Amino acid sequence: MMTREHGFKLGVLVYLLAWFVGSFWMTGGIRSGQITHWLGIKLLPPVTEYAYYALAGAIGGTMYAMRLFFEYYDSMTPRWYWWYLLRPVKCAGAAMMTIVLFKSGIMLLQTGASMEAKIGIAFLVGFGYGKLMDKLRTLTEALFNGNGSGGKSGDDSPK
Repeated sequence: MMTREHGFKLGVLVYLLAWFVGSFWMTGGIRSGQITHWLGIKLLPPVTEYAYYALAGAIGGTMYAMRLFFEYYDSMTPRWYWWYLLRPVKCAGAAMMTIVLFKSGIMLLQTGASMEAKIGIAFLVGFGYGKLMDKLRTLTEALFNGNGSGGKSGDDSPK
């Protein structure tokens, strides 16, 4: 007999697998034109491009989550269910925005300008989401806190 806890864990696993397989499936569907045919609309090239980045980020985030799921299966508590459920969504969004930051020049990375290179970066963003958030926190503090004011307002004027 399956306990409630095992049922939740099975649900998390099925959810992660659906994201993982579904992201590959959606990528192929967009590439082949089947998704646009099914929706009855034509996606603009930038929308298609960012959909690839989001899906690559979701694949990376889901792969990381599945690795942790199996590593910590016995010690997983209900508190972590939300982490697992939100991981693919957060990684998809972070991957798209990271590509925007690279394209804008706010974040710098020496890489090729090809779509494959950007999709690779998006995958790594999803896989290393926690480390990316640390970098974004540091970047945000550098941009908006001024000259080492330690969290105070960026006003440099003498008082």
